[in-house]
Amino acid sequence: MVNTDRRKKILDIIAKHGKISTVELGKRLGVTGATVRSDIRDLERAGAVVRFHGGVMLPQAPSQSDFNYMVRSVSEVNLKTAIGKVAADLVSDGDTIFMDASSTTSYMIQFMKKKDGVTVITNGLHTAMELQSVNSFKSVFVLGGTLRPHSGAIEGMASREMIKRLSGKYYFVSGNGFSCETGLSGNNFYEIELKRLCAERAKFIIALVDSTKIGRDSASSFIATSKINTLITDSNVLSDPSKSEVIAKCRKAGINVIIAEV
Repeated sequence: MVNTDRRKKILDIIAKHGKISTVELGKRLGVTGATVRSDIRDLERAGAVVRFHGGVMLPQAPSQSDFNYMVRSVSEVNLKTAIGKVAADLVSDGDTIFMDASSTTSYMIQFMKKKDGVTVITNGLHTAMELQSVNSFKSVFVLGGTLRPHSGAIEGMASREMIKRLSGKYYFVSGNGFSCETGLSGNNFYEIELKRLCAERAKFIIALVDSTKIGRDSASSFIATSKINTLITDSNVLSDPSKSEVIAKCRKAGINVIIAEV
């Protein structure tokens, strides 16, 4: 198991148990204590975990976890995988697409390996690094700007001129929340502005929103419901009447809603 996969597994284990001892982590992973301690040190430097005597846990402050890509990438994995598979099916050979820096959109990549000649434009550093390992992609454009610590997202308006010169068929984008009244919403104002610009340069906007975010509004709306062509969510929305109501309203508003089976 390579370092990246092992560290994602560590975060997944901690997410399930809340906190765990380093000894128990070593047993579960089948590696030495020294290897576990090295991984934990790196994860702590990245802001993904908090160490305590003899063990480790996730950061307690929700806001810190929300902004940390490594934490988000191992949360709601089954939901994001289902959504990512459906989203990837929309991409055809030769397409040019925008992808935001969210962990949700990154789950598309594993299902796009057989696509040929696709060009991707993204502000996600982790997204770009995963994409570059797939030989079938034609080009990966990384938008310039300021790299936000621990998030892997490049933000700010330094890339405005670059975006004006680009265009694509789809913009695959997520947020901290989605409702019919507000549309996609988020917490980081600098990245939000970049998302708005990308949305303007794409022909179709595809919102990838797992069921935990449906019906939830965050600090600021960045893409109105009226501008979203397709909403992809997971089948857990069907078991919650309030979330099902949101889906019904979206369909009534003319949005193509695709529900990925979990």
